[in-house]
Amino acid sequence: MDITGCSLTELVDDPLIDLVMKSDRVDRNELELLLQRVARERLRAKELTNGLRARPPVTEAVACSRC
Repeated sequence: MDITGCSLTELVDDPLIDLVMKSDRVDRNELELLLQRVARERLRAKELTNGLRARPPVTEAVACSRC
């Protein structure tokens, strides 16, 4: 597989890449959340540079440390 032409989605979905991530102790869910956050921030930055009205920041729920 030539990874240079693959999207991030294709890479994350690839079984071999999944095995490598597991062996490196990369949590797939955390990686997907990180990629979603980067995508939101890029969109927001693009909106700001284009002079569009920026949407309010998305707040993420955080689990209570005592629960």
